[in-house]
Amino acid sequence: MPRSSLPAPDGAPAPSRVLPRIAHALLELLSPTRCVGCERPGALLCENCLDRVAWIDPASSCLACGAPFGAIVCTECRGAATPLTWCLAAAAFEDPVPRLIRAYKDHGEQRAAYVIAELLAAYYQAAQERAGERLVHCAPDAVTFVPVTAQAYRRRGFDHMEQVARIVAETLQLPLVDALAKHGSADQRSFGRQGRLEQARGAYEVVTEVNGRSLLLLDDVITTGATVNAAAEALLARGASQVAVLALARVW
Repeated sequence: MPRSSLPAPDGAPAPSRVLPRIAHALLELLSPTRCVGCERPGALLCENCLDRVAWIDPASSCLACGAPFGAIVCTECRGAATPLTWCLAAAAFEDPVPRLIRAYKDHGEQRAAYVIAELLAAYYQAAQERAGERLVHCAPDAVTFVPVTAQAYRRRGFDHMEQVARIVAETLQLPLVDALAKHGSADQRSFGRQGRLEQARGAYEVVTEVNGRSLLLLDDVITTGATVNAAAEALLARGASQVAVLALARVW
């Protein structure tokens, strides 16, 4: 019998489980994990930086655009029409959140997907408890996400929101629907409000059956709302019954 096929002694962990741990431990010795917010070694987002996150209260936020304090009168979207059933953003776009997002999207720190997904899932569950009466109009039966362009995928080698959405869907025990494709090549971070609106129009194509689905659409950052609104319009045009949005951060 080949040595590699011999069973491990009683009580001993299998080599297939031990080797990754050893490799991880050696890597940590050579290059310790540091907090994206403060560079402190130990965790990708340390407890101190987690405490600095400016969480948005779902009981008082604007459900049309995700801005804080817009439950009565929103100074961000000013009551503009939206195809969204509701929109939640977990936190304001203030440090350490932008550092976490940049580490993931721009510097390839893919472990951040788990941190972002955990924050999104925890916030969604907390929002259901704290402000569930505001969210009853949409009970999602599947999770989907705002995709990157083909150019961005080639540059990064991964779709950042797809990885996050898979983890969130598993946590919430909902199916994941890879429903959208994004056309074009521009990075919307380089555009102002009007430019974002123009770029988003017609940018999304529905590539999977969504008829009758009540969807939870995930994105990382909402700035003007152009992206999530355009994605939602495409999904609704193809038969989705409702689209609600959950994003990690809101610029305001």
